[in-house]
Amino acid sequence: MLTGELLDGRFEALDVADYDLPGVERHLGRDTRLSTSVMIDSVTSVAPTAVRRSALRAMSVRDPRLARVIAVSGGSGSAPTVIVSEPLPGVPLSDILSRRRLDEAKARAVVGEAARALEVAAAARVHHGWVRPACIAIDARGRVVISGVGVDGELALQAGLRRGKGEAADATALARVFLACVTGREAESATAADIPSGTSEASRELCERTIAGKTVDSLAKLLDGLGAFDTRVLRGLPAGVDSLPLSLAGAVEAEKRRKRDRLEAARKAFTGPRVTGGLTISRETLVKAEVEAEAVTGGIPLVGGGLIEEPPIALEDLHDLLTFEEMVDEQVSRAKPTNAELLYERMHRRWPNSRRITRRLERAHERAISGGPINAAPILLVVLGAGLVVVVIVAVGLLSQGFTDDPDPGATRDNYPQYSYGP
Repeated sequence: MLTGELLDGRFEALDVADYDLPGVERHLGRDTRLSTSVMIDSVTSVAPTAVRRSALRAMSVRDPRLARVIAVSGGSGSAPTVIVSEPLPGVPLSDILSRRRLDEAKARAVVGEAARALEVAAAARVHHGWVRPACIAIDARGRVVISGVGVDGELALQAGLRRGKGEAADATALARVFLACVTGREAESATAADIPSGTSEASRELCERTIAGKTVDSLAKLLDGLGAFDTRVLRGLPAGVDSLPLSLAGAVEAEKRRKRDRLEAARKAFTGPRVTGGLTISRETLVKAEVEAEAVTGGIPLVGGGLIEEPPIALEDLHDLLTFEEMVDEQVSRAKPTNAELLYERMHRRWPNSRRITRRLERAHERAISGGPINAAPILLVVLGAGLVVVVIVAVGLLSQGFTDDPDPGATRDNYPQYSYGP
């Protein structure tokens, strides 16, 4: 299917859209008759006829919580099978769980509404077959909508992904979705330690059974395990996603983004040595900090299908590293600048383009941080100059008094015996 192509004189294919199942080329489309948005799927799987039959059965199911299949065409001759359905409103649950997690009340409401919707389809002997967060969405009114009923299960079966079929498979898959909502981690990697401490006993039991790999026999038993829930807690959820608690992957990604923003801001602000409160950041220091930050943030394992680079760094290790960096920043910020730093800093503000002053400022900062041998030449010059001044003052004083054979004529003379020089 090409962009701009018109199907049955009514549905126009627009932009290409991503889809997490093989065997389908998906386009965002428009219903030119009703001026509404639609989803157009061109089936390219190995058995498109089976997918078309599943879509035709799903057309008979009517529930506002199920994305309706609007039209099914093709199947005759070489014409491809095309399925037109309603798009998911609001925000997909997979987008939320990629960065955030839901509290217990919201998780029960989402999974409970999905279970009730699939009960309506199961009453018509139509099952989803591949329930996952990507096929569940929540709109601004708090309405939960599921897409791909019947169709996704057949596509997953042909791709070798589906593990079971029927109501029990849908109920078990929803239990795994509930575990992912509560813990903020994929069901395959979640453990009992990831369950929040404030979780109720019923929800904790459901999570622990799911972690243990136990199945749920029916949607009714899943609803019994969830207990009572209120869908009003989901109102305004798409606009309030950023207020939800971070998942593990979201916390790691937020910390990586914070460090990248700090480095980018430092790069943009650097036009020479950066002087702030007597602290100079040279280009070499900036490059070294960037390398160290990339070394820290590059090996964090991500949750939710992200790539894991070797060697991975645990979240606890990341916390220790960041705590150490904060301690160092605090100690440096408290250090008082030396007199030389203050002098050259003022000179640098006065003559910012002077390379000589810039070099002396950098040397003064490095000496203040790392220490080193004292340059004694200036000190010796000062001492010698002071000594020379003292000598000159003393000499001038002596010259002003003058010299005489008898400096004190009135002083008493010693009476020496008279000597005779004659015979």
